[in-house]
Amino acid sequence: MFRSNNIFGRSKRLLGYADTKFSKAVREASHVSPLTMGRLHPLWTTQLGNKRMSYVPNYEEKYRSKLLEKAKAEGVSTIEELKQKVSQERQPSSAEKEQTENPTATAAAAAAPKSSKPKEMGKKPLRRAGSESNLPPNVKTLDQIMRLELLETRTTEEIGHIWNQYHATKDTISAAIPQAAYQKLREVARKNPLFVLPLPRDQGVEFFFLQFDHHQVHFTSLIEYKTNTVNARPYLTLTHYTDLMESKNVVLMRGELDSEGNLIDTQNAQYLALQMQQFYVTGGPEKRALLEKFNQKPELFSYEELIDLAQKL
Repeated sequence: MFRSNNIFGRSKRLLGYADTKFSKAVREASHVSPLTMGRLHPLWTTQLGNKRMSYVPNYEEKYRSKLLEKAKAEGVSTIEELKQKVSQERQPSSAEKEQTENPTATAAAAAAPKSSKPKEMGKKPLRRAGSESNLPPNVKTLDQIMRLELLETRTTEEIGHIWNQYHATKDTISAAIPQAAYQKLREVARKNPLFVLPLPRDQGVEFFFLQFDHHQVHFTSLIEYKTNTVNARPYLTLTHYTDLMESKNVVLMRGELDSEGNLIDTQNAQYLALQMQQFYVTGGPEKRALLEKFNQKPELFSYEELIDLAQKL
């Protein structure tokens, strides 16, 4: 069930301004071509179920001529030879080597139950920002999911890898978000806590309504929200753990699907999370302007403009 009735009262009024446009958009939804799932900005290290989804542009083709010049300067003739030379020069750290050879074991160790062995004296504990104070009581805290003491000597990149590897076989999505990116997300969300996103379907698009609630984001079908309001089922809930934000400059995100597991799948969840990232953090002035219209000037909001912008990187 969605939380914070006061916010939902406001959201109902916001949607009321756009009821005519919404009704038209819903009627025409079956005639809208499915959105093209383009390559989105790889700001967050993400994991989709047990499949790694790559959104990294093809830089090799884009900078082919410069790479060939670099290869010539390094005394090799092809880009592949240049790659091999760079790879040989780069010696991985012992921690990187351990994760590369057996990442599952590393993630499993971090997720294993805590032992009763007393802590060694002299070790400085990991400083935590404590996201649990702003989470509902039924949500697991980060130290209930992972053994944080095993992350004390890890780099930010290694922690993100362990976190995503841990969720790789679960029916969830996950991400390791840089501190600066999450702070920007929170700043924008405070002024714009509500929004709608289009999700491609076989016969068109389905609109989803999202609400920020402290360190969580709840998603539900817009049609269901307009029907059931505060009793609408959350199809997807993103929980952001800020425990390591100060000490490791990273926020760990865990996206859980509805308990029945048949309202949306992990690919749908990943798409919604990345679209949210686009409109709140990385998408540019046009997307930010539409987000602000929805929250601050809803009479100017357009579902047609939303569908059009959602297809742009």
